[in-house]
Amino acid sequence: MSNLVDLYKWFNENRTFIINNHEDECVLIKDNSVIGYYSNAEAALSAAQKNGFSIGDFLVQHCITEEDDTMIYHGQAVSFGV
Repeated sequence: MSNLVDLYKWFNENRTFIINNHEDECVLIKDNSVIGYYSNAEAALSAAQKNGFSIGDFLVQHCITEEDDTMIYHGQAVSFGV
């Protein structure tokens, strides 16, 4: 079993391949494998639940480029600092 840090690391290392043709969708990842793509995080979480996945054993990640991810992160940091 992978923990969330390892799953995110795997996602980030394979981001270009994973998000190809799936930008702005959410991906469900478990054991360093893509389980599926969903229109939103709630749908991905529902699929994880239906598959019996335990919290901490899977990752739901928004399919955006690393550049967009960085911009969103900085935008959130600024809004929290105001």
